[in-house]
Amino acid sequence: MAISYRPLWIQLADKGLQKTDVIKKANLTTNVMASMGKNQTISFKNLEKICIALDCSPNDVFEFVNEKSEGVK
Repeated sequence: MAISYRPLWIQLADKGLQKTDVIKKANLTTNVMASMGKNQTISFKNLEKICIALDCSPNDVFEFVNEKSEGVK
């Protein structure tokens, strides 16, 4: 299983927000957003900050995907 932040990117597009907006609203570092852009894990604390800032649940931020369906070996 791999992690994907696709639900977050969809949510941002629907709300007309940019990644920089999330960085400011959730008080994140650019490194956290860069990690998310590479589908790398983030801390629960940062996940909590995003959920509070965007008034959403973790399911709205990330999902688990089958590595084979994502082309990962």
